[in-house]
Amino acid sequence: MPSFQSHRVAQILEERDGLQRMKLEDESKAYALPAVVGAVEVGDVVVVNTTAVDLGLGTGGWHVVHSVDRRTEWTTPGVGHLLKARYLSEQLQVDPHVSERVDLVGARVLLCVLHSHLGAVSIALKSSDLGYLMTDQAALPLKLSDLVAQLQAKDFLKCTATAGQAFGGDIEAVSIASGTAALLDNGCPRIVLAAGPGHAGTSSNFGFSAMELAGHAAVLTALGVQVGLCVRASGTDERQRHQGISHHVRTILGAIPVPIDVPLPMDDDQSWVVDSGHRPCPIESRDLSTVIAESGIEVRTMGRPIAEDPVACAHLGAAAAWLGKPI
Repeated sequence: MPSFQSHRVAQILEERDGLQRMKLEDESKAYALPAVVGAVEVGDVVVVNTTAVDLGLGTGGWHVVHSVDRRTEWTTPGVGHLLKARYLSEQLQVDPHVSERVDLVGARVLLCVLHSHLGAVSIALKSSDLGYLMTDQAALPLKLSDLVAQLQAKDFLKCTATAGQAFGGDIEAVSIASGTAALLDNGCPRIVLAAGPGHAGTSSNFGFSAMELAGHAAVLTALGVQVGLCVRASGTDERQRHQGISHHVRTILGAIPVPIDVPLPMDDDQSWVVDSGHRPCPIESRDLSTVIAESGIEVRTMGRPIAEDPVACAHLGAAAAWLGKPI
């Protein structure tokens, strides 16, 4: 069951488009999505969902504003005929992009296991035509992503689209296929597809958010997309299942019924990709550590700077180089 408490807002800590962060009178912190609950002001009494913090989950110690006590009636301006966060009290209307495309030829999509990989690949690629397609397997509101806000502010991303129940992108889409079409329609043939922040895992074979990528790979390939999988690898992760090539990558590839590309650093072992029925793509990696340092954006994964993991950087640099090849 969810847990709720009422607290008065003591201070607004940060405001940006679509997100407010605040300190409450008990010194705890909370964030609000104005599109869902309206704008919050100092002195307001807010009802906050404390469940994630109570459970000690990786939310950074933030409660979520559920409602503002002083409001008995309010409306957030919106257009469209489609609901997202459907059947929850917070459901909101959006206007989905409708494309006339009958295939997705001309798109190149890189599937990423972690949200942080979006940052590393985008910075390494530094492309003027890169789109981000966010799925609904982790955070639903795109505005919650500090990483996306920084990438867009520094022009590493041209356009974002939110698919399924996810919302808040530059473009709203019903499905992964229609989100890809929408990004193509908006001049983004290169696309990173990944969930938002908050990847879930259960330390089991199939119980992790990125398992969704297997289905997306099959659908997109059938529609003419050049599909590649960004390899999750690490030389610093203390968990055995994620050392070297993560079991996530091997499991996802084993579930994809059609061959896709798997970018790898030059001279890396390719046999495990071939054995899984897919196409290894050895390529010169982009210098990830240097470009991240120059960007001024700190990309962290599992609480650690990704630039401190040479194995991860080599594979992410290869993925960025693959995505940047001429289409």
